[in-house]
Amino acid sequence: MFNRIEKYLKDRLKNIVFIELKEGRGEKEQKIDALRGIPLPIHVKEFMNIVKKEEDIEEISFVPIIKAMIALIGLDNKFQYIPQYKQFLYVLDKDIESYIGYEGIKLAEKEQLWDALVYFKALIELDEDNINGLYNYARCCQDIAKRESDEEKRKDMEQEAMNAFEKVIEKHPDFAPAYYYLGFYYANQKLFKKAQLTWEACLQSCSESDMSEENKQEVVQQLKNIEEDVQYEEGYLLILNDQPDLGIKRLKPLLKKYPDRWNLFFLIGLGYRKLGEIQQAIEYFEKALASRPTQAEILNELGISYILCNEFEKAEKHLRKAVRIKESDSEILCNLGIAYMGQKKNELAKEVLQKALQIDPENERVLECLKKLDTIC
Repeated sequence: MFNRIEKYLKDRLKNIVFIELKEGRGEKEQKIDALRGIPLPIHVKEFMNIVKKEEDIEEISFVPIIKAMIALIGLDNKFQYIPQYKQFLYVLDKDIESYIGYEGIKLAEKEQLWDALVYFKALIELDEDNINGLYNYARCCQDIAKRESDEEKRKDMEQEAMNAFEKVIEKHPDFAPAYYYLGFYYANQKLFKKAQLTWEACLQSCSESDMSEENKQEVVQQLKNIEEDVQYEEGYLLILNDQPDLGIKRLKPLLKKYPDRWNLFFLIGLGYRKLGEIQQAIEYFEKALASRPTQAEILNELGISYILCNEFEKAEKHLRKAVRIKESDSEILCNLGIAYMGQKKNELAKEVLQKALQIDPENERVLECLKKLDTIC
């Protein structure tokens, strides 16, 4: 189910070797008969102890083999004999999942996090809905990530943890601790609305046995901390999703507290442009530009706004600045071409439009403008 971190587990397969049972072993014949002729895993360290003690492989305890089977299921679920191992484990102990979960927790408590992770991954392979496996697998990934100095590995472990927590709440929607941790992942990724909904679900589903009072209060505080971030996210999503009037209403109150945030002015300006209130849009874009004079996106939006007002010279002024900052942006080049066309600077228009077409040969706006230009020239 979880494949992102398999590349970090491959080396652990080197610690497993295989032995094979011969006919005639007398211990619990019925339970082990199914394993006759099948390579059985055992950890190298255990195997070397057997060799040193000159023990007969046929007489050794089955415990090391069982542990290696569990590890192999967690490490490589595509191994040829995994189905036989699974079948044997359930025959050996119908409550084998509880045993694996218990051993995994013991390993985690000893700070043997990778070993614990493998056990919980095996538990998920046996039962993909097992809450003990899913939740503790996520916690192991999370704890490993916190201690990891390699950035790529840390990000992979964090993503794996987040995916596992998501799977927990998908399979067990009333399990509050998963919501608790998941909210932090969403907040760290600046998905504030998602974090808000997740933490609210955490409080709705939690009971005294699920979470401590301290953690509940922490969630309440986190919800307060992200209120304005949620309001901002809701506002810009409304604007981007063609509900500019609602978006502006969400964003404008934030200007009272954050009068210097250029992105607020920019988004409100975008909202007004979508509403067709172009002078209002220009006013807000100009305020955004005062804080970020080299922001190509602001210059481009001002250029578009002036084009809509048929003020092509002003549009050209802003769009030329934008092109100097982002010279390979086909949309900005297209807008500059339109500004030139509005002033009948057709040769300049053709030049920048052809450049835009080289960057993005399938840009329909550019193709349409060039077609129109051909009818003029």
